[in-house]
Amino acid sequence: MTQDEEQLSQEASNAESAFRPITRVERRHLWLSEYAEQDVALQAWARLVEQQGIEIEIMLQMHGLLVFGTMVSTRAYAQFYIDLHEDLYRQQEPETADFLHEYYRALIPSPEQPEIGPEGLPTLFRYAHLRDVTIMSAGHKVKLPYWRGKLKQIDAFVVGASAGA
Repeated sequence: MTQDEEQLSQEASNAESAFRPITRVERRHLWLSEYAEQDVALQAWARLVEQQGIEIEIMLQMHGLLVFGTMVSTRAYAQFYIDLHEDLYRQQEPETADFLHEYYRALIPSPEQPEIGPEGLPTLFRYAHLRDVTIMSAGHKVKLPYWRGKLKQIDAFVVGASAGA
C-alpha cells in the first residue's frame, strides 16, 4: 500500500468513526438555540391550532410582505394537497400520486405527539399553515388557496386581521 492509499484509508476510517448520534445534552442545546429564535405567543397559537384543530384569522408580516389568511392545522394543509394531487396525477402518473401522498402524509404530526419532545423540553412547532391566503407587497396582491411558512421567519403577527374585500 502506498503512502497516499494509506492516508486515504485512515481518513475514511476517521470519517466513519466521527459519526455518532447527538447526545441528549447536545439535543437540548440545539432546542434552546432554536427556542431563542421563536416568538412564544406565535408558538402558543400554532400549538392551539395543531392540538385543538381550531382555525384563526391572522396576518403575518415577514420580509416586508403581509400574509393574510386563516391559520389551519398541518392535517388540513396536507389533506388539501393530497386531494389536489390525487385529482391531478392518479390517472396518468400513479407513481407520482403515490409519492406525493406519502410526502404530505409524513408532514402530519401524530395525534399522540407528546407535549415534551426528545430534548426533555416542550415540542416546538416549526411551520404555520394558512388557507384562503392573500399576500401583499408594494400594492400587489396574490391570492393562494394554501400557504406554508417558517414560524421563526415571521417578524410580526395580528390575530383577527383580514385582507378585506
